[in-house]
Amino acid sequence: MSRPVTLPDGFIKFWDAYPRRVNKGAAFRSWVGNNCEPIADDIVKAVKSAKWADEKQFIPHASTWLNGWRWTDEVEQSDDNNALRDALR
Repeated sequence: MSRPVTLPDGFIKFWDAYPRRVNKGAAFRSWVGNNCEPIADDIVKAVKSAKWADEKQFIPHASTWLNGWRWTDEVEQSDDNNALRDALR
């Protein structure tokens, strides 16, 4: 795959939002390979709502995150949400 002249808008938004920006080429190959452009808004939303580790070394590379379809992961509720849910029972 040769280097693209311009990157798709969805990938640019994803890359700007992702907290660990390393190995952009691998991330772009994963973006294309997983056909992410049509669902870019959903992916960016998942990136922005994810709970990331404080230390970057524990945040997966973007390509790993994309290849794992991590935007489909269930978001864990915070302890505050769990306490509220339990109180309402």
